[in-house]
Amino acid sequence: MLRRLIHCHTAETLGEHVRDFLAADDFVLNLEAAFEAGVLPPGALAYCADLACERVLFSCHTRDDMRAILAAPFMYTEQFRRVRSITSVPFERLAESLPPAESMQPTLVFSPGRTGSTLLVRLLTASGVAAVSEPDMLAQMAQLPRARARMLPPGTREALCCACVALLARELGPRLVIKLRSHCNERPLVLVRALPGCRAVFMVRGIAQWALSRHRVFQESPMDVAYTLRHAIDALDKLRFACADFTLVWFEDLIARPLETLRAVAPHADLDAAGITAALRADSQEGTIVARSEVAGRAIDENFLPAFPAAWQEASASAEWSAPTQALLAEMWRR
Repeated sequence: MLRRLIHCHTAETLGEHVRDFLAADDFVLNLEAAFEAGVLPPGALAYCADLACERVLFSCHTRDDMRAILAAPFMYTEQFRRVRSITSVPFERLAESLPPAESMQPTLVFSPGRTGSTLLVRLLTASGVAAVSEPDMLAQMAQLPRARARMLPPGTREALCCACVALLARELGPRLVIKLRSHCNERPLVLVRALPGCRAVFMVRGIAQWALSRHRVFQESPMDVAYTLRHAIDALDKLRFACADFTLVWFEDLIARPLETLRAVAPHADLDAAGITAALRADSQEGTIVARSEVAGRAIDENFLPAFPAAWQEASASAEWSAPTQALLAEMWRR
């Protein structure tokens, strides 16, 4: 029997308990009795890696549940809510069930959050482009400490990334767009090296409005927001040179010139202008704790913006970014 432990792995945020990360002990499982066939069943998605048991947990869903999960603003929360059963596969047997990484050509969308990445996915799907928002296992792999990663057999972390993307590609096609959680900025090269056919998109926004949005929504301090930006710029600078196909997208351009911006993200797509216009009128995060209706009344500390430049100076003091990235930062401060 599958038993859900809904109290596990939550975070106290804005006075409510919300999902933080998916984890192996979200459920009580009898792993000895778990499915281990060579082909994963229809409706399976990568849930998380159980590093202690050296297995991947795959959640299984009905067709209706799968449609809701893939359309959700935050896939990982809907995936947890709609789990019907769990399939467990040992790390060493992943290759039996999944296609090679070279067969997938995903576009990975990185951001520091609050830059319109959820809106980007909503506009793409309104045009019929295959896109999904925030599968959690990729964030798990990007955040895996180096010391723990070195304990895994060679190539395991790459195989785990591929396992996550392969089942999304089975549902949506090999050229899908995957909006990543901001936690993936921790080690972005883990993801792009695991998926050699991928494209990388990084979303940015004018810093003052971005910082204020982070503060309003998450009630973060100037220093918290500054370090979020620091990790994001670190990731952007690495991706600019490590990924052969790298695209920068501005939030302001997505709002002002959506068709042009979406073509840069999905150059092979036949975009639907009417669908995009309709999607722009809706709240892309409606129904979540970060919906416009939820955050509109949240208090803003009047000292936040005056204190932010000093916090940023401290957070970025040791940075050694490339000249193009420094120029981009200057532009972000001007906007």
